[in-house]
Amino acid sequence: MLTIFLSLALLLSHSSAVRNLKDGPVIDEDGREYKSVGVDEDEVDATNEETQPVQVTCTERSMIIEVTADVFGSKRLLSPGELFLGGAEHSGSGPCQALPASDANYIIKAGLLDCGTQLSLSDDSVIYSNHLTFSPRPRHVITRLTQAVIPVSCHYRRRHVVSSHPQVVPPIISSPTKTSPFSLKLMSDDWTRPRLSNVFYLGDFINIEASYINAGPEQRQLFIDSCVATLSADSTSVPRYFFIENYGCLSDSKLHTSRSHFLSRRRVDVVQLQLDAFRFQRDSRNSIFITCQLKASSEMWRSSPVNKACSYVHSRWINVDESDDVCSCCDSTCSQNFPKQDNKDITRHNAEGTVICDTTILGPLVILPNK
Repeated sequence: MLTIFLSLALLLSHSSAVRNLKDGPVIDEDGREYKSVGVDEDEVDATNEETQPVQVTCTERSMIIEVTADVFGSKRLLSPGELFLGGAEHSGSGPCQALPASDANYIIKAGLLDCGTQLSLSDDSVIYSNHLTFSPRPRHVITRLTQAVIPVSCHYRRRHVVSSHPQVVPPIISSPTKTSPFSLKLMSDDWTRPRLSNVFYLGDFINIEASYINAGPEQRQLFIDSCVATLSADSTSVPRYFFIENYGCLSDSKLHTSRSHFLSRRRVDVVQLQLDAFRFQRDSRNSIFITCQLKASSEMWRSSPVNKACSYVHSRWINVDESDDVCSCCDSTCSQNFPKQDNKDITRHNAEGTVICDTTILGPLVILPNK
């Protein structure tokens, strides 16, 4: 009996598919291959019609792989040029490269020993093994998709099917601590409590809450001037990605791949942000650190080009404090009424009122490939 086994390790954790097909080649103890009788080369089994992100069908001489364009289930469609069978040397080469089968599906049809496929023998199986490679094309300094390798194989067996499940080793979890009137912390999905885990997957929202504890009699309103993501706790290290800049402009929200946005303000001393998880292009490290410049202003409910929290939503900038006109400078340079300073724990007096600033670090956050 011919069966196929598909293990979606890394991309679709803990999932597998086993399907019964027709009789395939027979290998004797010396490794010789004998064709089975009465099976057409292109004949495939259509008994399993369940829709899966990746489906493999084995014929007598070929491996056929069908992939949905939205393989991650995130509504971000892959291009066929980002999918191929085998190692990098097979990218863009003939039968190894994915081709459009429809608007929403791609297909690869390769010979059983093409594209680097390996033949192995067990006591009761003949196995042709390879891997489907997803290699996202770089479009920016960051990415919300990471390269993934999906093992695929055709098993030609005589007696029974053996399945296996990949093991996932949990990462070490650590939480940042800092003594300051300002805080930056991860929050649960419903925003009711701090999040205990610092592990995220691409496609997840990272709920970040900035807050300020006012020790004085004067009430203050909190703003996030800037935030930068780095691979170490040094905010000046490279590569780095400023996802908030220009005094409260969430520039990441303007990327077409991003769903990041500020939440409506519920308290003057709190700012909440949903950041669409990302990783750095061409870097295997999966931990990032976030460094934010926070400030508390004595000017209550008074938005200005330097006191704002702006997200790009439906092709326009929106301020959480409902004064959207102050966001118009986000596409240029927002003016300031005082010289920029990088020192910590600064108190300034200017036309914008009394401003207290501090730099706060959050991390490490572990960003894993898509579930």
